[in-house]
Amino acid sequence: MALSDIKVASGSWLVANCADFPSEQNCQLVIMGPSGQKDDLVTAAVAHAIAEHGHADSAELREGISGFLRTVEV
Repeated sequence: MALSDIKVASGSWLVANCADFPSEQNCQLVIMGPSGQKDDLVTAAVAHAIAEHGHADSAELREGISGFLRTVEV
């Protein structure tokens, strides 16, 4: 499957990109969702940060993740 085969609605999307933060694992995971689903995207990114990077769930973690989301137009 090519990236062009992924069907996503056009519009504003939010992106959480682990590669923006150097880690021992050299994580390259990218999670994205429509801008209207920001809470869902933050929840998914927090789950990844906890499971794969050993972070503890906290308001600070959620705020940090929410703050580093990038907006892209599709």
